[in-house]
Amino acid sequence: MKPNMFNILRDRILYMEYQPGQILNENVLAQEFEVSRSPVRNVLNRLEWEQLVRIIPRTGSMVTEIEFNKIMHVFQVRFECEVLEIQLAANQLNDSHRIVLKTIKERCAALFDNKDRKALVAVDTDLRNMIHEAAGNPVLKEISDRLYAQTFRLWYGAMDKGDWNEEVSSMVEEIRKLSDLIPGRDTKAMGAFRRKVLTDHFDRMRRKFFTH
Repeated sequence: MKPNMFNILRDRILYMEYQPGQILNENVLAQEFEVSRSPVRNVLNRLEWEQLVRIIPRTGSMVTEIEFNKIMHVFQVRFECEVLEIQLAANQLNDSHRIVLKTIKERCAALFDNKDRKALVAVDTDLRNMIHEAAGNPVLKEISDRLYAQTFRLWYGAMDKGDWNEEVSSMVEEIRKLSDLIPGRDTKAMGAFRRKVLTDHFDRMRRKFFTH
């Protein structure tokens, strides 16, 4: 089995190359990846555990729909995980991280009036990975990443709606504020900051989901 089959299929779902409701056929995937059906089935089972597909007997694996109410519940848990993680990271973040943040912010600012959804995702991923590393808790990282994946498609789709520069501006401001908070190493302030970032992020997605 190609070691990246899971990542390839997962990315196709997250970036909506496979549309919600689309049926994935084991035989077709086995032929594409030049493997037997068994490793394909293992990957699909893992994607079902990630709640990205739903296996339907005698039909195939269906890419899960984007259900706003379910995503809202996921966000409630994601809030708590990411607040805890940034609080764990607070005492480890230092001036070297601020230098990294400066570079990330510059990459993000370059996206004003330059719509590139995958580039903005890459900025967000680098920011999240920096926090993961500083927090140093692999279990929390695994949970956080799984919850992130379950909410990702709503955000990725919402980027195509409304004001693109609003998305860029919110991330630039998030990076700037995080950099400003690092010297104080105030876990409470870090937690409040992260909760507000996620709340604002969710509110933007909800507004775009229901008004466009």
